[in-house]
Amino acid sequence: MIFIVILLIFLGIFLKISDSTLNLWFWSRVSRKTEASHYRGKVVWIVGASSGIGEDVALRLARFSPLLILSARRTELLEAVAEKCRAVNGACQVKILPFDMIDYAKMEEKTRAADQMFDRKVDIVILNAGRSQRAEWTEIEPSVDVDCFQINAIGPTQVARTLLKIRGLHPTGDKHDDLQFVVISSVAGLLPAILSPSYAAAKAALMQYFRLLAVEMGEKGVKVSIICPSHVYAPNMLKSAFTSTPGTEHGEIISAPRAAQMTPDRAAELISLAAVHRIHECVIASTPSVIASIYFFANFPGIFAKIINFVGAQRLRKIRSAHE
Repeated sequence: MIFIVILLIFLGIFLKISDSTLNLWFWSRVSRKTEASHYRGKVVWIVGASSGIGEDVALRLARFSPLLILSARRTELLEAVAEKCRAVNGACQVKILPFDMIDYAKMEEKTRAADQMFDRKVDIVILNAGRSQRAEWTEIEPSVDVDCFQINAIGPTQVARTLLKIRGLHPTGDKHDDLQFVVISSVAGLLPAILSPSYAAAKAALMQYFRLLAVEMGEKGVKVSIICPSHVYAPNMLKSAFTSTPGTEHGEIISAPRAAQMTPDRAAELISLAAVHRIHECVIASTPSVIASIYFFANFPGIFAKIINFVGAQRLRKIRSAHE
């Protein structure tokens, strides 16, 4: 009984002071590994770097003088982010590689270009591209599901698959390579995310793809870190979000940070630290209830479902919108 009380006290303190799951919180404090030593001089390819979390990760990493490759569809936005990176650190070398992740016909060409851009192979790939959703479960048309999976699951997976193929890496092969994939998923891939059925399912699929990659290729030197952010402030995050209807966007612009949203610079720092310490999988969230829910849902899914039903759908919609 005393042990349980002590454990609950420890858990309460941890949830109060931490904005990540225990593994990242612990290793970022006890390990001697640093961001500078992990990134300096390495080629880092960020896919989905034109705005939001991807932009902030690029600005974070620029401090440590890596060789940065920035990819997304819009050239002008990539050029703006590249200039910001150079302003952060003039010694940071930055190149852009405009790239539509679901243009599979050009996937090999673009991946080869990235792997040769600095006359040396890519060391770290950060897969951040994605697109959120706001829609009711019963109203979604099948083509929206397909499009959402293409962007949030299949595209990032195909980038990794193509890179491994052009390097001749295979689970049953003899070749080894020191390559790290940093996958930005979402808490929506771990918990039932109301108003985001297609997005949540796609992010869950993304995580399973890369969990399996870590199992199959870990002995070949391929490392995988999966980071699941909760609410992170980005003004245009919901502007282009999928709805239930093909070709339409949610359109909402978030004019100011909401109470449950993590600052983008803190999110970038935690993502960077998760990569440095090669955390296999972690959650980052500014609200203790999210981290507590992750642990509880993983161990007691039936009880969690009953609690969710008690809380009610309207309350969950409000939470999902990060109003609290």
